[in-house]
Amino acid sequence: MHTTVSIDIAIFGGGIAGLWLLNRLRQTGFSAMLFEFNTLGGGQTGHSQGIIHGGMKYALTGKLTQDAEAMAAMPMRWQQSLAGLGECDLSRVPILSNKQYMWSPRASKAKLMQFLANSTLQAHVEPLTKESYPSVFQHPDFKGHVFAINETVLDVPVLIRELANANQNTLFKIEDLSEKDIELNEIGHITSMTLHAGCQKINLSAQRYIFTAGTGNEIAINRLNTKALAMQRRPLHMVMVKLPFHAPLYAHCLNFSARPRLTVTTHYRQDGSMVWYLGGLLAEEGVQRNKTNQIAATKQELNLLFPWLDFSTARFETIRIDRAEPLQADGLKPITCFTKTIGNTIIAWPTKLALAPKLTDDIMQQLQLTHLTPCQPHKEALAAWPHPSCAIPPWEIF
Repeated sequence: MHTTVSIDIAIFGGGIAGLWLLNRLRQTGFSAMLFEFNTLGGGQTGHSQGIIHGGMKYALTGKLTQDAEAMAAMPMRWQQSLAGLGECDLSRVPILSNKQYMWSPRASKAKLMQFLANSTLQAHVEPLTKESYPSVFQHPDFKGHVFAINETVLDVPVLIRELANANQNTLFKIEDLSEKDIELNEIGHITSMTLHAGCQKINLSAQRYIFTAGTGNEIAINRLNTKALAMQRRPLHMVMVKLPFHAPLYAHCLNFSARPRLTVTTHYRQDGSMVWYLGGLLAEEGVQRNKTNQIAATKQELNLLFPWLDFSTARFETIRIDRAEPLQADGLKPITCFTKTIGNTIIAWPTKLALAPKLTDDIMQQLQLTHLTPCQPHKEALAAWPHPSCAIPPWEIF
């Protein structure tokens, strides 16, 4: 015998997109619940570098691309929430760095200024004097130049924890869905879903079903059997370096191309040690390398870029991540966040951590167009269901 739970909105996926959306929906009076298959922030969110991009990363060719325009308003939205004045209270989330830096290892300043001559870039990039460089670049052997960007870097594990704490009684852990768990009517709307947690089972009925589950969205896409939407994966092979010295750094290495040569963020383990988390072209091109070769390529790159630092006793680990997104004809990153309404279901991807507020705006607008109104929920059957835990940060695992 199944027990039925009925609510206004069911969200699947406990990353930044689902948690931000849940917060906003509850503020507007909807009975919304979030269902997570594994751990909160255990997918793309927990493996991100925590940079609240303002678009500069996508304007490195000297042009304001559509990607850059889409992200331009995001830093202010996040800064308001970090100050406790925005749509989500993130005032207890640590800021790892108030600025992200860009550096060029050896290029002449004239060449750099020519590269950054576009007026749009000049408005966002601050040239620094040697005295203002991050400590790593104050070594006399560093012959390049450093610029500052107004992009905050956050402690993502605490971000997830804070958003979860605000909504703890509406977060539930479920086992992986299968297509047979999703019931459709003759016009392709979801009528109910069978959810499992150990020996417990319920029938879930909602006015709207919203999937923000990254790669997990593919189950819903397949079940809805629509030609209007497909998913792509763009993999990364990230590298973590446990440092034997103190060297905090949050920076992009300029490559005079559309993507940074290397992106470095710094994270702190519970034992007090420091880890560099490395992305950029190293992670993109590293998809073709196995773990051993990726670590070898990383050591070579670090020795080239930081010859004054001794990485001989550093510990290295790699991690592969699938960036899940709507399928693009060229296979590249979508310009901005993405939502698609199919019947009474919305499939959504933020595509970037920083775009979570915009994604929520887009979903809320779609819900308003349907004139959805809150109804009396029936959720007693979930009283004994387990709640998902927050993911362990990847830099704690090695």
